[in-house]
Amino acid sequence: MSNSTSQGSILVPIANPETADHLVSTAADVASDTGRPLDLLTVITVPDQVPLSEGERLVDNEREILDYAAEMVTDQAIEVTCRIRFARSIASGILSIAEQRDIETILMGWRGRPRRRDIILGSHLDQVLRKAPCDVLVKRMDGDGGLHRILLPVAGGPNTELAASVAGSLARVHDAEIHVIIVNSPKETTTEREEKEQVLAKVIAGFTEVPVITQEIIESDSISKTIVDQSNNVDLSVLGATSEDLFRRSVIGSLPEQVGRQSTSSVLMVKAYQDLPSRLVRLTSRIRRSKPITHLRNKLGR
Repeated sequence: MSNSTSQGSILVPIANPETADHLVSTAADVASDTGRPLDLLTVITVPDQVPLSEGERLVDNEREILDYAAEMVTDQAIEVTCRIRFARSIASGILSIAEQRDIETILMGWRGRPRRRDIILGSHLDQVLRKAPCDVLVKRMDGDGGLHRILLPVAGGPNTELAASVAGSLARVHDAEIHVIIVNSPKETTTEREEKEQVLAKVIAGFTEVPVITQEIIESDSISKTIVDQSNNVDLSVLGATSEDLFRRSVIGSLPEQVGRQSTSSVLMVKAYQDLPSRLVRLTSRIRRSKPITHLRNKLGR
């Protein structure tokens, strides 16, 4: 959660100048704080019947868009690379760059449109979130104002550290306050509450050079509604993905998705990269922990 230098690039796929303004400014903030380079990318889709080698003739104003995006950070000490990738789909183009280059983070935009049954956040977003070999940040594309107060809900899990790290970078660059909260459900046990409070304490202790940090523990029947209500008082909400189950359809979790659609603040959702072996270890651990409870229930039911 400190501003330690990391060498992996931040990949920012760009489609038009409107999205470039929102995405590049956020990526540049994180890059500036962490000393990381930016990799600006435009993917040009090539029809199946056309060889990828002939994709160059499909280039229109994409170079101008990349130049425009790069100019946004020319006054900052950030290394910037611009790329055009020819691919069969937007997602495959993004993923191929992420696999071939030293990409540590992908930052993508999301317009928060109503959910369709077959698509969660968006066809390209869903694929990148599922398959990317790196961290993925998803920013809701809405009007950005000044950044003075950041909301950071925490509950533990594999994405908490990344969410805190991103929030810390943005707070340092903008001299902004971070308001860290945990939301307890009345159904939670004392042990669960204590574990969340330990996470809260660890997150706050990990921040360095953040001007103002506040914390709050809230009791609520609806975690998502509480976070949405809290977002009314901030400029940006940073949310960690909650979905860990390998067999669930969700790519980022129902809670951050719901908050992302309803929040009045800008929203940045984060999903930390986890390789398959580590995810299987956690899944096996959860199954083992649940067995004694299952046995107890079976005995009580006899």
